[in-house]
Amino acid sequence: MIDIIRLKRLLTEITRNSRELKELIDENSLTPGSVPLKAAKYLLIELAEAMSNTIQHILAKEKGIAVSGYIDTIVKDHEHRIVSKELFEKLKPFFDFRNSLIHRYWDVDDALLIRNISDGQNDFDRFVEEIEAKWSKR
Repeated sequence: MIDIIRLKRLLTEITRNSRELKELIDENSLTPGSVPLKAAKYLLIELAEAMSNTIQHILAKEKGIAVSGYIDTIVKDHEHRIVSKELFEKLKPFFDFRNSLIHRYWDVDDALLIRNISDGQNDFDRFVEEIEAKWSKR
């Protein structure tokens, strides 16, 4: 059975990090090589971890399914329809990108990252909304 308290804690963390990321965007302080962009990269890592932990928890407790990493988590999310197909298609590249941030951060194109952050900034809030609507009332 899903631990609602744990789920709410993870969703709160996602909401907080999403809000902080939006503040950096709104301040127009994300420029290549800047300290705010470095902060945004860390926020993205925290967002990916909290989202992955959320999906892992639901898969384990609701479906009895184990995962073996970030990419496996989002793949199994799709197989078991934890979030909508549309949101999955937006999140899959984000989960792939998370690995680049962790393992090869020096190869990240800062200008492309800034565009992707701006374009996808509402995806994190949508993730929270979908999880709350589908899973937090069980």
